[in-house]
Formats: sequence, C-alpha cells, structure tokens
Amino acid sequence: MFGSRKETYCPFCLRKIKFSDLKFFCVDEEENRHEVRPSFTDRFFKRLPTCTRRFCRNHGLTVREVTCRYCEEKLPAQILFHDKYLSFCAVGVAGAGKSSYVTTVIHELRYSDLPYILQAMDTETTEVALLNEKLVYEARNCLTGTTSGVSPRPQFWTILDNSKDTHKIPTYSLTLYDGAGEDCEKIGYTPIDAKISRYISGARMLLIMFDPLILSSVQNEVPPEILYSSIAHERKESAPTNMVSMANSLVNYIKQSCNISPGQRIEAQAAVVLTKLDALRDTVNGFAPDSTINRESPHLKSKGFVDADSKMVDLEIRDWLIRQGEIAFLNTIDANFKNVRVFGVSSFGNPPDSQKRLARIRPHRVLDPIMWMLASEGIIPVI
Repeated sequence: MFGSRKETYCPFCLRKIKFSDLKFFCVDEEENRHEVRPSFTDRFFKRLPTCTRRFCRNHGLTVREVTCRYCEEKLPAQILFHDKYLSFCAVGVAGAGKSSYVTTVIHELRYSDLPYILQAMDTETTEVALLNEKLVYEARNCLTGTTSGVSPRPQFWTILDNSKDTHKIPTYSLTLYDGAGEDCEKIGYTPIDAKISRYISGARMLLIMFDPLILSSVQNEVPPEILYSSIAHERKESAPTNMVSMANSLVNYIKQSCNISPGQRIEAQAAVVLTKLDALRDTVNGFAPDSTINRESPHLKSKGFVDADSKMVDLEIRDWLIRQGEIAFLNTIDANFKNVRVFGVSSFGNPPDSQKRLARIRPHRVLDPIMWMLASEGIIPVI
C-alpha cells in the first residue's frame, strides 16, 4: 500500500508527496475525464478510489489516472505502492554513449540471472524500451543521440525482488532519466533547464558518462577505422579536448542545479563511467588483457556486489587516466563528489563497423554501477 513506504516522490517535480497530494481521474478521454474524490475508506487504507459517477461507463472501476497536485504531471499508478524509491540520472557530454548504455542496462536487468523482475509501469516506458531494444539487439544499429532542447520523459520501472521468500514480494520503483549531452554542458533558466535540474537534484545516483575517445592521447593510438566508427562525428570538433573541461562543466552544472556552494561536495552517489572499453582493446597503452576490468563481472554470479572487484576496477581506471595525463580530472571529481567510484563498461562488446553496424551485442560490465546502487540501498548484499 501507499502508506507502507517511508517516502514517496513525484518523479517530475521531485516533491515528497502524501496521499492527499494526489488527484485521481476516471478514463483518459478528454470528454469523459472527471476527477474522482477518494472516500473516507480510501483515505484510511491509502488505496486507489473507484469511480462513483452514476452514468459513467467505468462506474465501480478503479481510477485509471493519477496526477501530482503540484505539477499536474501524470503518474503511473503503480509508483505509489513500492517499498523503495530509486532513481538515477545519466549525465555527460554528447556522444558519450548514454542512451546506448541505458538501453543495454535495461535489457541486461530484464534477462539476467538476478532474482529481480523488471516491469515497465506505463506504455511510454514500454514503447521506448522496445524501440531501442529492437534497434540495437535486432537491427544491430547504433542509437542516435538524444535530441537537445527537448526534455525526454523519464522511464518508470518496477523491480520485483524475487529473492525474498515472503508472502509479499518487495518492490522497488526505478525512475531513469537520460538527458541530451548538449543540455548537460550548460545551465540556463528555460523550463527545460529547470526540469533537468530537478532530475539531477532528485537522483539517488548520478551516472557521469565520459568517452575516452575525446582524449588526444587515445585518438593517436586507436586504429583509424575503430576511431571513425566509435566516435560521435557530429561532436568531434565541439567536444571537450580533455577530461578536466568535461568534469568542470558537469560539476558546475550539477552544483548550480542543486544550489550547492562551490566548496561543498556533492552528496549524491556518483558513478563515473568510462564508456567504449571495446575501442581501447588494441591500444598500446590500454588495459592489460589479464586486468580485472577485462574480466567478466563477478557480481551477477555472486548475486551481490563484490566490493574488492569494484575497487580494483576503480584503481585500474584511475591508473590508466594518470598515464593519459588526466590526474587533474581525477582530482576534480574527488574534490567535488563525496561518494564516487569509477567504472568501465562496453555497451556493445565490440566497436561498430564502418557503416555503424553492430556485431552480436555482448555488453561488458554494464550492470556494475547499478549493482553498486542496489548494494548501497541494502537491496543486494556487499560481498
């Protein structure tokens, strides 16, 4: 029931909401749409009301629409009945591979051996997930970047925790936001900027994605055909030329969004994610074949978060960044985030070919940051 959770948030305006902060409507069609007032019993048991209008065709049926009284945004009805509210926000410059990463994360969560069942809460989430999954896993095409200046609707997922042998299965509400990289590189005062700022400030975890191919030291080592197929060409000229520029841009954006003073560390859990590991495979100064980061992730088999493995990956990427001359980048993220860890992922497992076509999708370590969040929330054990 709605009352079983300690806190509930509107995923749009990020306000804490009570049952009295919700508005209920019967049917979606504009001509028949009317508000339904909860009865005393509905309010007492914190349950969705039923339509009581005498001649309504849905008389006696549970309401179909719930909105936030503050921002008037439509909410999935299921979001009211979860045991935990989780949210993560993917940020980073354009071309870092955020949308591809989010697509493979959702796919891997749905089809992994973890005892968790992932279900979309609304039709919009279902449609976005199916479209992206077909483009990547069936058509083997790279995704185009998120459109700048248009704030995409968050994805709403329910996670059913099937690991607990109890009468009632624990459920977790997962809100996922993937904004355009161009919009994450600046802050303004438009309605879209304000909405993105709310998503960032309300996220339990920030996924800060960075593309190693923007580094000149890497570009000089990666085979030209892999560089051509993997880099976002529309961003080749305008992307930051070093990691410090990207880090400072994002830190300033986040601090302004969340009204954080310059000297204060950002409280939100931050997973700094090195993308496109596959493009670094054949580089002279890349990661050794037997390094931890190149091994299969142990978290899934262990049904928990293997902290020693994650810390070793963090150390290996930090050492690699220092060898690339990016110690200032590491100092920047450590100075600005209170709880930060570095991860490395490959969304596809192999670089696209010269036509931007993908081979069989074999994601590498894409679930590691999410497993860290689940462990921090006490959902999975730390091993």
